[in-house]
Amino acid sequence: MKIFKKAIFVLIAIIIIFSAGRLALVTYDSYVFVPRSPYLVMQTQNSITIKWQSPEREIGRVEYGFFSDILDKNISDLKKTNKHSIKISGLQECTKYYYKVISKTLDIDNSKRSFKTLCKNSDKQLLWVIGDSGVKEKKQKKVYQEMLKYINYDVDKLDMWILLGDNAYKSGTQKQYNSKLFEPYKKLVKKLVPWAVAGKHDAKRWAFYNIWDFPTKGESGGVPSGDESFYSIDNANLHLVMLDSQTPRTDKNSKLANWLRKDLKANKKPWVVVAIHTPPYTDNKGDSSGTKRAIKRVREHLVPIFDEFGVDLVLSGHSHGYERSKLMKNHLGTSDTFKPKEHLVQDSDFCYTKPFIATKNSGTIYLVNGSASRVDETELKHPAMPFSFELMGSLMLEITPTTLNSKFLTIDGEIKDEFTIKKNNTKCEGQK
Repeated sequence: MKIFKKAIFVLIAIIIIFSAGRLALVTYDSYVFVPRSPYLVMQTQNSITIKWQSPEREIGRVEYGFFSDILDKNISDLKKTNKHSIKISGLQECTKYYYKVISKTLDIDNSKRSFKTLCKNSDKQLLWVIGDSGVKEKKQKKVYQEMLKYINYDVDKLDMWILLGDNAYKSGTQKQYNSKLFEPYKKLVKKLVPWAVAGKHDAKRWAFYNIWDFPTKGESGGVPSGDESFYSIDNANLHLVMLDSQTPRTDKNSKLANWLRKDLKANKKPWVVVAIHTPPYTDNKGDSSGTKRAIKRVREHLVPIFDEFGVDLVLSGHSHGYERSKLMKNHLGTSDTFKPKEHLVQDSDFCYTKPFIATKNSGTIYLVNGSASRVDETELKHPAMPFSFELMGSLMLEITPTTLNSKFLTIDGEIKDEFTIKKNNTKCEGQK
């Protein structure tokens, strides 16, 4: 008996020591200081925030203006710091500004730095969407280069940049974010806010919410959420909803679900796109059943809300491939319960129509785009996701007031899948 008690005591001691060591490692990885070049956050119609981290404490300065050679305005830190965050207010809506960042101890490349404030209206928008992009290797770079070719290497053609989680493998540490996001995509970081959701690997550390600031008070549009893990952005024709599927509760009476209903009900923009790391429908590493807890939770808790308010498009990562549904509704069960006659709103391959004003059960397209830096071998057999490819690539979204066009741009520069949703009272070819 004494030996047994002693063994239990030793086991508990080992567990405590291991847990303490694990906590220390997680805390270190999440908050260790690393120098970081300037990047953009908190984009609104009349303001933006520029953050960077210098090796030493100093007074940093941002100079900005309407012309690249005339930066006639400036704003500085109020006190010495090595974690800089400067908010520029009083800007004009939907306007391009040039800027540079002055630091004595951080070597900053200030060439071709600019940003644009959010817009009330626009004739056309172009968005780049990547998922599970956080593996730094040649294939990650190739996917990025194909996007640059698509836009003729003119980053100013992009209006937004959306990241669908697992942004820095393997654990979302401060150092991994530098090497696997800020460095590989440094041209984009100079000009665009990386609107990102947290993925499974990002959630292994606390760096994600330490790096970014998100508009919890409705600064960028939508209903204030009071929580960085879910919020929305209004930009021209788009209402973009950003949801963390890793940490907050999502059940019917959760804070996230209650906010989501209020936000979607209040929306006045013609297009609603949701970004969430975990997809409700996917063939995840050969398992298309939909029984995995995280996938089941999104499908059962959030899909009814998407249906209720006529969300147009739900973008996810998590699975390392490309999968896309047709316009569908009300599928809350496992994959074997999917019935085309019951769950498809329109049984078309590439063109869909919806009312201009969002209505209940008008249909949603679900798209998994998790192959910006890696791809898995899988069977891709989920019946609700007939357009599926074991290919690396990214997504180009083109949005006008009455059309949304999506293109899956592969690592080889091929448009492998494309579809259009119309809200202009015109029918798709072959529609009755």
